[in-house]
Amino acid sequence: MTMDTTGQWMGTPMDQRDIDDLLEASGYGILSLASDDEPYSLPISFGYDGSDVYFVFLEDSPDGRKFDFLTEGGTARLLVTDIGSRFDWQSIAVTGPVRRVPTDSKDWDHLVEALEDNAWFSSDFQRAGDIEDLHGFRLEPDEVRGLEVKES
Repeated sequence: MTMDTTGQWMGTPMDQRDIDDLLEASGYGILSLASDDEPYSLPISFGYDGSDVYFVFLEDSPDGRKFDFLTEGGTARLLVTDIGSRFDWQSIAVTGPVRRVPTDSKDWDHLVEALEDNAWFSSDFQRAGDIEDLHGFRLEPDEVRGLEVKES
């Protein structure tokens, strides 16, 4: 039997329950998008319902570039980390297509519920003078990978 000598630095795979726990507990991460060869990453507050990730953006936010990178069905990656120390951390990458959630759809209520359950406070809801300024999105995971290192 060979011993894994890199796990203490590179991490070992997380089980699904630990992945779900971190996604439900964290409520924030870095969303990465791309257009052609140009990458774009930004911090977001998100809600997680046990399968999909939900987030909102304001139309009139200071840097409206994010809408240039968000395409219906385009691929995005959300990176969520919890770092206690060099040898005590978890990192999850959620990758999949992003779909718009219209404010007048039955899915909008589900989005709001997911955000209320575990997103960090989103000032977008307070800043939105009109609900039309607010755009909701769902990241539908095609791949979820988690790595962790636990202090012994």
